[in-house]
Amino acid sequence: MVTGNVYAVAGLADANGDPTDPGEGFDTFFGDHEYFTHLEVGVISSYERRNLDNVHLTLWHTDEREEAQSPDDWGLAFSATTFINDRWLPFIRAGCADGEAASLESMVSVGIGRYFAEHRDVLAVGVSWGEPSGDDLGDQYVAEAFYRLQLAQQVAITPDVQVIVDPALRPDEDVIGVFGLRARLTF
Repeated sequence: MVTGNVYAVAGLADANGDPTDPGEGFDTFFGDHEYFTHLEVGVISSYERRNLDNVHLTLWHTDEREEAQSPDDWGLAFSATTFINDRWLPFIRAGCADGEAASLESMVSVGIGRYFAEHRDVLAVGVSWGEPSGDDLGDQYVAEAFYRLQLAQQVAITPDVQVIVDPALRPDEDVIGVFGLRARLTF
């Protein structure tokens, strides 16, 4: 925390890291010197509500990666959420990237969540537009809805449905439906 309401976060990671083989990332971190770095600066209403009332800007950079044949890249991301009447959580997010590290060159998403049952369960919907990094691809549109069911203080289940129109990573498809089920356990 820089002040009571302003925070800053910075990070450095191995751009070649493999989450399935942590030992491999250790070697490339010190051997290849190809990093992913980020700096985030944000404003919150209070530390206790940092996840509910938050506006932040993140700048990221990834080094050129020889083996992956990936050029030097950078991007900027903005996010804002505010908790209204202890029930509604609207959000807006936007980002841009210069290069091919991100699948989208530009993206904007908006949505809203509605809390129920003493802030346990939440129903949320959102839509987004994205401009793919490839010049030959059309814009991508996504609509998503989910319901997070808080079964206990440490257990949540979230069914989710997404509709992706003109998916950037599947240019041969017009529309894709994705159904998901997430589980969250906290200790």
